Amino acid sequence: MPVKVGLQYIEIWNESMEDEVREYENEPIQKGKIVFYGPSYFTRWSTKWGNKPLCETVLGKSGAQCCINRGFGSSCPEHQLYYYPRMIRPLEPSVLVYKSYANAAAFGYTTEETWELAQRVITYTLTDFPEATVYLVSASRSRNMSDEQLYECRKYNSFLKEFAEKTPRCQYLDVFEYAPMTGNDIYIDDGVHFNEKGYELFADFFTEALKDELAKF
Repeated sequence: MPVKVGLQYIEIWNESMEDEVREYENEPIQKGKIVFYGPSYFTRWSTKWGNKPLCETVLGKSGAQCCINRGFGSSCPEHQLYYYPRMIRPLEPSVLVYKSYANAAAFGYTTEETWELAQRVITYTLTDFPEATVYLVSASRSRNMSDEQLYECRKYNSFLKEFAEKTPRCQYLDVFEYAPMTGNDIYIDDGVHFNEKGYELFADFFTEALKDELAKF
């Protein structure tokens, strides 16, 4: 499969992936935590975008901060695979919460190609960290999705679910059908990214879905 997108700099969106990754690399390394890895749904879960940070909203049972945000906007699984050695390996996560479906179609990847790349990120994690669990987060809805987009999202989610069912230490998290997040009042003006209410519901979803993991902190 050919690489169809700039890995360090995205010309069509005038964005530097490398700069964002270097910012993360300047942060202190915290090993053994719950790491969220994926595109802008995670990136924007921060004060930079006017939202209460992920690390302050999804907390351990003791109230401890135990989640690390490694979302980088505009990324697709090709980027996530390329930056995995720098973004994930040094953190030695006990849990990886991986959201892979976003942006790939804009870069020319089919749903099947996107899934092929995402599987590599998952497999590397399971191999590198034999005690880790990987939670596969479904595609997210956006406002005014076309029938074709809905179809592709559901197809991708079926890939995730089937993989999780047959793979030890993998679990599927279906935010796509999570009723509180199926309304149209959870988005900013672009109809894709979440507003404050959307992130509050996102936090509720993960707090419940990851309760067994959060109970360890």
